[in-house]
Amino acid sequence: MKLSISRSRDNIWVWLLWSLGTYLVLELGPFLLLGVALKKTGVELLCPYLAFAMPGVILMPLVWRLWQREKQGPPPKQLAREWGVSVAVFGLAVVGAVFYSGVRLGLMDPSDAIGGLAVSVLLSVPILYFTLYHMTLTRISSRAAGEGGATRPK
Repeated sequence: MKLSISRSRDNIWVWLLWSLGTYLVLELGPFLLLGVALKKTGVELLCPYLAFAMPGVILMPLVWRLWQREKQGPPPKQLAREWGVSVAVFGLAVVGAVFYSGVRLGLMDPSDAIGGLAVSVLLSVPILYFTLYHMTLTRISSRAAGEGGATRPK
């Protein structure tokens, strides 16, 4: 099997190899810098690194699945809701990773982190959901207008 970025949207395994591989490599640099800045060992950074890997592991298969759903032509509002929910779940995973890692690395007091986590979740979920919902509807509408005979800028 030849690995090709251009064909990655067709095969979930190629997509996951490219997207997760890139995500994990790009995540490694900040963690190495964090380890030097905080004087932490690789073992101490392992759990926070894995915590930050989870949002990518959650989002990448969802993105691939949503691209496949888009090809099936579902109603625009349904597709927009699915994108909104997917990004809201991703946001929850990121917020959880930030707070877990902050407590684990000693950057946050655990008792303060619980309140901050609750506020972050209550604010981020609706913001992420509605932002992606409206972005998806706008993108679908503009694409439909472009295919319906309107001239596209070149």
